[in-house]
Amino acid sequence: MSKAGETAVEMLPGVRAFNKQLAPAYLDHVCITSGFAPPPGSPVGEGMDAGFAYCELHCGSGVTAALLASANPLGDFHAIDPRENVLEQGRALAKDGGVRNVTFHHAGIEAALEKTLPQFDYITVNGIYSWVPLHERALVLAFVRKFLKPGGAVYVSYNARPGWNKLDPFRRLFRESNAGLHGDARQRLIAARELYAKLEQARAPSIVASGVTAASLAELETLPVDVMAADYANEFAEPLYVTEVMSDFAAVDCVLAGPADMAESVQVLIAYEPYKSVLERMPAAAGRELAKDLLRDTRFRRDVFVRGGRRLAADNREMVLRGLAFALEQPGATTRYQAHVPFGEMHFDNPHARALVTALAEGPRTLGELIVQAQAQNAEPQNIAANLHALLVSGQIRPVYRGSTEASQSVRGMQQVIRARAGTSEAIGFLPSPYGTAFAVPVPDQIFSELPSLERADEMAQLAIEKLGGSSLPETMRENIFKRARAYGRNARYYAALGLPGSV
Repeated sequence: MSKAGETAVEMLPGVRAFNKQLAPAYLDHVCITSGFAPPPGSPVGEGMDAGFAYCELHCGSGVTAALLASANPLGDFHAIDPRENVLEQGRALAKDGGVRNVTFHHAGIEAALEKTLPQFDYITVNGIYSWVPLHERALVLAFVRKFLKPGGAVYVSYNARPGWNKLDPFRRLFRESNAGLHGDARQRLIAARELYAKLEQARAPSIVASGVTAASLAELETLPVDVMAADYANEFAEPLYVTEVMSDFAAVDCVLAGPADMAESVQVLIAYEPYKSVLERMPAAAGRELAKDLLRDTRFRRDVFVRGGRRLAADNREMVLRGLAFALEQPGATTRYQAHVPFGEMHFDNPHARALVTALAEGPRTLGELIVQAQAQNAEPQNIAANLHALLVSGQIRPVYRGSTEASQSVRGMQQVIRARAGTSEAIGFLPSPYGTAFAVPVPDQIFSELPSLERADEMAQLAIEKLGGSSLPETMRENIFKRARAYGRNARYYAALGLPGSV
């Protein structure tokens, strides 16, 4: 990797968070709902129970890779990053949690190309592609060409146009006005904004045309410093049109399956205006994606590509879909039966939707199981599918794998290690589940799960506050802990249904 490339990578965030869209089950769902076969090693594909190989490029702290490996014991996970200081966090987490099916590689992408690695069913490229030099993007594509199996899936996230177009003048002004300078990023931001304000006052045409005022840029001060550096100070950051990314991946025989967010997919939006009358006039997939982004003013994309683009036959697609499971993103009692989505308002407060939520509140269920249960109550399969779709599009359920004894045993050590770190600088707000993914479990709830089940809510909250810093905690945080303690009985039942620890 070039020195300039290393500098760009060092600017990229290495957060201690879990990204649910990187889970194999999530990627499978994007493929299947878009009409493509899942990767060869997928548990819901032709390689059922054969195991799969998974790679996360630029894994940062390795939290996602470690938790996914814990939750998918039959998978062979590889995590690659050039920053030894953050990579070591993932190694330590995996070691402490007894996770043996993940390997961490200290390497840039160029060095990784020379390593002996398996052919992967899944490759994830999260937070790299639009933030590094063109040479580095070419290396990403070379890595996919060399290591992704035919039929494998690759996830790529990137800053997108046209949403970033109006911020281009400020981004470039930020970089040029701070060229060669070091120091506090927020102070540099303030200085750039003051210069921008002078250009605005002078009615500079490009500034006026952008519609972005100096006052509106105040919200940038709330950004984490590493994100600010990656998006604004990084001279290599370059938002991309989806057509550019599709062309790049077509060069390595990868076809766009669709965005990870189902609510942003063309298949969903094309049924509604103004999308319908515009998208139907575009003859190719690239044109439809571009038109959709113009209508949405898209600023960030999470896309899934399939190598070779093998399509599923209609009858086989239904069979494969029925084998994929779904889980609630929150306790059933908090489910919303209306939601604001890209195409407008959704309203689905009906007996079928409520029956689905009741069933899923007991734990993840496959689509096939949900249909059988509904038919026993004289409900039509299409009603189940329509309401499941509404819950997916509104972001209230997610695709997961079926649980297994092996996965239940595998996640226990990692769950214990993460809960032991609650209240420390190494706290992680997620726990791995035997359903092939991890779920958000806020640190206070992790602490509550260790307390005796007969503790009263206010006593539980006070014990958690003491563990987290006592009187030094901000009042708003203390109030939030009391609220979580009072809701913990409901939350604990939800966690238990997902195979997560709870004590109430």
